Amino acid sequence: MGRKGGTAILRIVGAVGLLLCAAPRVRADDRLVRVRFGDQSSPSTVEGKLIVEAADGGVLLLGRDGRLHTIGHAKSPKLERLDRPFVRFNSSELARALCEELGPDFEAIQTRHYVIATRGSREYAQWCGDLFERLLGAFLHHWKAAGLPLEEPKWPLPAIIFEGEADFKVYATADAGSFAGESKGYYSIPTNRIVLYDLTAGKGKKRATTASEIKRRAAAASFNMATVVHEATHQIAFNSGMHTRLADNPLWLTEGMAMYFETPDLDGTHGWKTIGEINRPRLNRFLDFVRKRRKRDSIATLVSGTERFLDSHKAADAYAESWALTYFLNEKHRDQYVSYLKQLAKKKPMIWDEQEARQAEFEAAFGSDLKALDAEFLRFMRALPRK
Repeated sequence: MGRKGGTAILRIVGAVGLLLCAAPRVRADDRLVRVRFGDQSSPSTVEGKLIVEAADGGVLLLGRDGRLHTIGHAKSPKLERLDRPFVRFNSSELARALCEELGPDFEAIQTRHYVIATRGSREYAQWCGDLFERLLGAFLHHWKAAGLPLEEPKWPLPAIIFEGEADFKVYATADAGSFAGESKGYYSIPTNRIVLYDLTAGKGKKRATTASEIKRRAAAASFNMATVVHEATHQIAFNSGMHTRLADNPLWLTEGMAMYFETPDLDGTHGWKTIGEINRPRLNRFLDFVRKRRKRDSIATLVSGTERFLDSHKAADAYAESWALTYFLNEKHRDQYVSYLKQLAKKKPMIWDEQEARQAEFEAAFGSDLKALDAEFLRFMRALPRK
């Protein structure tokens, strides 16, 4: 959800929230549920696990492919609880479902934790799969060492890689809106998919057929490759117990987390050596923001709201400050940051907090004197070495 992609997904989550805003009740039932909805002229049916049932009859359902279905009360959903357990797709089932949905010219690449449907280079998809696996392992290891043991995903994680930007843009715009279509890739909370295209391909270039050539081209496009890592980090965080999909996760926190990991490690074969490195583009943007545009209440507005991320004139500064605050808290207040993550992980889907509640959560973790924290924050960031 980095750069423009994050704003697109935020808009989706906001729209979804309107469907089930009437006193949601969280359900813990592992039985398969069938939901029929719509009118007689266009009836629809979907099966899955019931996650939330609103007092007005709207429902949130988890499909076997990991998609979250929100069905508002206006569609008159009718629930039928089936006498068999809900089970997520295994890798083969997910691969078949993705290819059936996307078309016969897609093929699926399977790794230990990922199913990647691609219409482009098989070699590039495999290279991305290896990259994702290294990132996943390093992510889990990093937070376990920090005192936050997370879960290895129990189900395969889906990804779609298009051959080129044009096909990606058509799909992304239809799936997540024009902002996603203008990005280099995005993670969709409703579908749980990473959607990308081959960043190493280009006009006049033959398709790369070896891992070494793909890595060389990826290094040449390192800024764009950061997007791939950013979106993969989002997916990991939402599937390892760190964040809950469609819960009120503070946007600065989810985006800051992805940017904390987005410095690519393209040379490694194991692990991820660049976790927590200074993100130079973000740092430079943040320091420019501090010099020219930052207001005294910047931390408060960042941690409590989403308006700055939705404003095209302020979004780049909000992302930069989210990275900077995440970096600072990890370096200087790691224990409090981990405790804050543990509290946020308990949030339930479809329950939205007021801005005052979000700020209170932050202050409970890091202290109520935001002025003092802000002064420490700025001193630390200004003292970082620059290139």
